[in-house]
Amino acid sequence: MPSISELIVDQYHRMESDRSPARLHALLGAHGCYVYAAGGYGRQVAAALSDRGYAVKGFVDAGATAGATVAGLACFAPGAIDGATAASAVLVIGINNFRMPVEEVAAWARQTGFVDTIFVPELPDLLGPELGNYWQAPRQLLVDHSDAIAQVSNMLADQRSREIFEQLVRYRMTGRPEDHPEVDRDRQYFPADLPLPVKTVAAVDCGAFPGDLVETAQKAGTPIARWFAFEPDPANFRALSDFAAKAEGLDEAVLFPCGVADRTGSVRFATGNADASRAVDNVEGSESLPIVRIDDVLRSDHIDLVKLDIEGFEAAALDGMAALLTRHRPRLAMAIYHKPADLWELPLKVAAMLPGGRFAIRQHGHNGYDTVLYVDWDSATAM
Repeated sequence: MPSISELIVDQYHRMESDRSPARLHALLGAHGCYVYAAGGYGRQVAAALSDRGYAVKGFVDAGATAGATVAGLACFAPGAIDGATAASAVLVIGINNFRMPVEEVAAWARQTGFVDTIFVPELPDLLGPELGNYWQAPRQLLVDHSDAIAQVSNMLADQRSREIFEQLVRYRMTGRPEDHPEVDRDRQYFPADLPLPVKTVAAVDCGAFPGDLVETAQKAGTPIARWFAFEPDPANFRALSDFAAKAEGLDEAVLFPCGVADRTGSVRFATGNADASRAVDNVEGSESLPIVRIDDVLRSDHIDLVKLDIEGFEAAALDGMAALLTRHRPRLAMAIYHKPADLWELPLKVAAMLPGGRFAIRQHGHNGYDTVLYVDWDSATAM
């Protein structure tokens, strides 16, 4: 049986043969294209295609009405595209979020008869790195880090995790929806097959808006009794405060209006984007918000769970809570998709910080989003 490193290299060569950027450029140049989905990312894709000289014939969007236009282009409902129209165009999918699967769109494209379908994970290679959000990056990155990827695969404690991990790697290479892992939207942070060994939970919640950790814990039958919640975006924090005031079952809720990192200070932040608010460089419209080392601000007699979903600050946050993790050995539930290398770098970082953990991965979002690493330690090792 080939190793995951061998699979990566083999899949890369297959893609370079069958789906190379040169081949896709030739198809776009010969036929032009439609972009499926007229939201923000779809418009970004259409603009990038136009800037490179390709004929963008319009958008296709399930919400389109007759005669609609978006960004100066005609916008058609899927039913308005017939076989003759499809046979003279490529379809470029512009759906890029955790909520909306693309399997039905891909099936519709095949049935309608488009010349070809280009998927979102192919766009960084095709149109440039600016088309890559979060985990998306050129395929070569997987080849360059295949040894680290293999190391993480060998660390995973259960067969399901190893299968999900391999599927994610393959999906990042191909973009095909059939390669994507099965998605569990209902039990994020509390997978049914990874139960916590406690009846109620004391949790540190980093990136706490909109309170979904509390709601999911209740639905999973392991309610949070003590909640230490960190949320830097001011609008999100106000909504979080309203949520906490109404939430049932909380014996203690301590809300921190700040982010978490490896230092206590401040960072520029793009606010007002709900669950996508994130730290940014000093760009127009950003504002300075506080960040803290958790080890500077939090003391507790026990912690059962630490959740980290903080838009790329996960590695820094781990450094800032090293003492807490060492003392309590809580379950760690951490997003590993915000940066392309998070999938392997974050598990390896945790293993270096605290050896002996049991590592698992579950997929909770569509299109490569909401990949969560779960780490448990033997409670007897807690200090």
